[in-house]
Amino acid sequence: MSNFSINTRVYYEDTDAGGIVYHANYFKFTERARTEWIRRFGIIQQDLLEKKEGFVVSKLSANFKKSAVLDDILTITCTPIKLRKASISFYQQVLNEKGELLFDLTCDIAYVDFNKGSVKAMSKELIQLIEKEIVVD
Repeated sequence: MSNFSINTRVYYEDTDAGGIVYHANYFKFTERARTEWIRRFGIIQQDLLEKKEGFVVSKLSANFKKSAVLDDILTITCTPIKLRKASISFYQQVLNEKGELLFDLTCDIAYVDFNKGSVKAMSKELIQLIEKEIVVD
């Protein structure tokens, strides 16, 4: 479904005592994929923070299908599915080396003015870049 993905290995620090990925780490994996997806547009999160604005997760729905284990190589996809003036919705998957779906989620990120603590419209330039990336079912 997605043309954008990153790969990562499951390290000991990602797992519980049984060598299975701790559930919260799937959210870290998907966050990294969204960050790299955004970085492709030349947007650096640190630059946004210096301007006191940036993206925050506003909603998510996750499904745990199968466990990843120590030393697995994971592919994490990032597919934008909806764009609004101040937010982006994504569908993301975590797959193992066999292509088995381990975890998926839908996630909304909102663009926020941290000084005001409220949602802010993204720049027209950013919206134009992202519009080209939206995947519709």
